[in-house]
Amino acid sequence: MNTSTRSSGLAGSTSARPPATSTLSSLLAQANSLNEVDYDSELPQIRFGIDDIERMSEAVAGRGKKSKNERGEGFNLLSNLGVNTSQLTHNISQLPNAAEPSARPRRRRQPPQQSRLEPLGDMGPSYAIGDGDIGAWGRNWHEMVILGGIEVQRQRTINSFQKQFQQRILQNWELEKARVLQDELGVTDEEIAGITGSANGLTGSTLGRSALGASTRRFPMAQSQLGKSTSESKEGGLVMHTKMVRYERVIGDLNQRRLRKEPFELCQALEETVKGDSKHPLLPASYHILAHLTHEPSLRDTADYASTSSEPHHAPGEPVQERQYATAYLGDQRSNHATLLRGRLTMGGRRFLERDFERHVEETIAKNPKEAALGGIPGIKNKIRAFVDVTLKSKEAKDAYRPETVNGSLLWAQIYYLVRCGYIDEALTLIAENQQHISRDDWSFPGAFKSALSSSERRLPKSQRDQLYNDFNAHIRNNPNVDQFKYALYKLVGRFELNRKTVKVAATTEDWMWIQLSLVRENKDGDSPQEQYDLIDLGKLILKYGNDKFDSNGTKPLAWFNLLLFTAQFEKAVAYLYSKPQLKTDAVHFAVALSYYGLLRVSPKGEEAELLITDDSDISNLNFPRLIKQYITPFFKLEPQTALQYAYLVALSSDSPNPAIGQKQKQLCLELVRDIVLASRSWSRLLGSVRADGSKETGVIERDLNLLKLSDEQDYLRQVVLSAAEQSSLDSSLTDSIELYHLAGAYDKVVETVNKSLGHSLGQSHPSSSSTSTSTSTQQIQSNAQSIGLSGAFGGANDIFGLAQRVHDVYERDFAKRTRVSKLHWDTLEVLLKLKLGLRQFEEDRPDLALETFKSTQLLPLDNDPQSISRYAQNFKDILDQPVISNLDEVIVTTMKCLHLLSQQLKSSPYGDHSRITQLNIYKHQSQCLIQFASTLRLRLGADVYRQLSSMSAFF
Repeated sequence: MNTSTRSSGLAGSTSARPPATSTLSSLLAQANSLNEVDYDSELPQIRFGIDDIERMSEAVAGRGKKSKNERGEGFNLLSNLGVNTSQLTHNISQLPNAAEPSARPRRRRQPPQQSRLEPLGDMGPSYAIGDGDIGAWGRNWHEMVILGGIEVQRQRTINSFQKQFQQRILQNWELEKARVLQDELGVTDEEIAGITGSANGLTGSTLGRSALGASTRRFPMAQSQLGKSTSESKEGGLVMHTKMVRYERVIGDLNQRRLRKEPFELCQALEETVKGDSKHPLLPASYHILAHLTHEPSLRDTADYASTSSEPHHAPGEPVQERQYATAYLGDQRSNHATLLRGRLTMGGRRFLERDFERHVEETIAKNPKEAALGGIPGIKNKIRAFVDVTLKSKEAKDAYRPETVNGSLLWAQIYYLVRCGYIDEALTLIAENQQHISRDDWSFPGAFKSALSSSERRLPKSQRDQLYNDFNAHIRNNPNVDQFKYALYKLVGRFELNRKTVKVAATTEDWMWIQLSLVRENKDGDSPQEQYDLIDLGKLILKYGNDKFDSNGTKPLAWFNLLLFTAQFEKAVAYLYSKPQLKTDAVHFAVALSYYGLLRVSPKGEEAELLITDDSDISNLNFPRLIKQYITPFFKLEPQTALQYAYLVALSSDSPNPAIGQKQKQLCLELVRDIVLASRSWSRLLGSVRADGSKETGVIERDLNLLKLSDEQDYLRQVVLSAAEQSSLDSSLTDSIELYHLAGAYDKVVETVNKSLGHSLGQSHPSSSSTSTSTSTQQIQSNAQSIGLSGAFGGANDIFGLAQRVHDVYERDFAKRTRVSKLHWDTLEVLLKLKLGLRQFEEDRPDLALETFKSTQLLPLDNDPQSISRYAQNFKDILDQPVISNLDEVIVTTMKCLHLLSQQLKSSPYGDHSRITQLNIYKHQSQCLIQFASTLRLRLGADVYRQLSSMSAFF
């Protein structure tokens, strides 16, 4: 409807209606014509706007009488204009949200979400009535935009917090669930990995994060399938148990040798424990590789090491000492010591591969005796000849390797395999015997071969290398029909084409690794950049290939592990092996062996750090303390002595070239030992004990001080015993810390701790005084006795009161110990003993004795002298000010109860004499003094104390 038309309708009550013949079109034409004429003073002036007219019409309509029918003036107007109002009314009524018709005109409304924002709060009257106030609307809109932005940001913050909180809750729950499944139900790591779908994430999280003290099971042998026992799980658990027990024996032997400062061939000892492992047949070989890398002496004394002119000679009985390689391995990697160590490791790895290939040669000959035709007692040359005849007899092998016949034999193949087995002298003899039959194209090779293999660095003189390189380019390099064994020998002798370090005859991973180790040269003096290739470069090449190339689908973890050992990446090797749940135990003992020889870099951070940390210089560090702690967690409570043998190993790295790292490792070792002691509670067995007569019994840890890198007994008492006592005190194990402080010689701390325990127990009733002595109370007494049951000087105490009496008696008899206790603590102990005795006497229905005991403490005004109340109050405050005593409310209330009971007993007595009246007056006066005394301590006593005192005072 047109606004002008509606305004006319609304004003119908005061002006003439338009004729019936008028139409909306004519009215619109007349309105438009008003704008086209000039100003005429005779024309009426518009005094009100449309909004004013609308408000006035609403007011008029509200004051008017309501029509009884629903057809108002608008209905009549439309009817006069020819509109079918009946049909219009019907159509409107059919609308889904049609409002009830009303005779009252309605104000125009705009959708609030489209035209304007609703004001916030009480914004003033202009917001309610001034629809045309553009300024107010703009201010309102501006404020709403700002508040809307703040609200959006607030919602985003809340959503982000809730999301992070939910993730943290779920993460903590997964860790806790894994701990419960492992420690309490015995679920294996493989099953947990299947449940969570992330074995690596689980092991990385639980390792070292779990607190020492969660488990009470030794080995979860018979638990599997989420608590369901199966024969397979029992067998697997038994195998793991047997392996761990064997490992523990080796570690125990190792520490005994360390105490005697004797060398120990640890790698071979560990190898013996895993021989016959059907599930991981390569595991003994891995330990054997490490034994070769570390050059354990028994390997050098056997036939495993062939005597060659190219290798440095070692004394037959030269042992490898504890931490022998630590200085070179942990120091500057560019130093001469580090270079020599890498050369020694390279030689050891190559030696293992040569001995391993020799065993392969013998096995091949044994499987094919007819083709080998090896008789008598053959030497290595005949073995190699027979091996070549067996392996190169087929047409496929000849087509692949194209072996060249020289003097009726496959000379180049035999020379290569002799070198491959490490028999350099035999290879030189063989080539010398056939030198006249060698082709003129290869005339420079015999001399270069002898020069290279006779040199410790396998280095050729420049002129000889240039000549050999010319022959290689002319006849070998691009010859498609060249003998592949001869091609490999040229590359090994001359170190040609180091950018292409593979040869066709290296068909296996072991052959390829042997080729790489043979090409490695640590001394780079005189080498051009393209000729430089050391063990670090080989390690980078291995990492570039990645574990997927060698350990396909995770089925061969030891294959990749061995390659990392060959390239001296020991930290990465242990971390990778530990990521395999079935090999965690073995990874721990590989780390132990590496740490023993000084070939393991430990993390400079604490136990909370990740397992493997690689710095910016690409040097990796292993969190060895975390590894050990996680391993001993399942059994350290039940077998603390076994756990200690592993904990001692953390201190191996205390000799690190970095003093901060060494000190940190020593500290972590001592903390681990302390935690084992506290969890096992085997004080006398682990730490020893001091008897009441002063004699001392040495504990296990004190006999192993050298393994903890502690200098003397005082250092041990301070860093182990006293540290354990302080930690026990922090853990609220006050009674446990008492004996530990006594062992450490901290007698003042003993008395202080006893005072703290005794002071907190003042308000506790004694179990034995209960009127109903049931079996439950008996069990409670036995439980308390067990919890207090300390050994040594304080043994035999059944509760804290008995323990405090034992401490008082022992120190009172020993003047040396008594003088090391402060006067304040000693006096407090005596007062607390009297207070505790008085409370017990009251519980035993002896208020008379209790009152005398309380009076003897000189804490309460029971001498009927009102002038001394202030002095007693000060003594009482001094006792309360000590942090070892929580409150003395029970003492005051019990004293008033004693006075009340004694006075009631006198009142009920059938005998009435002067003395009874006098005594009643004394009790009454004492009670009044006690109330007055309590009023001076209003802020130090509980509110209930005054109520009880007032209620009892009414009976005096």
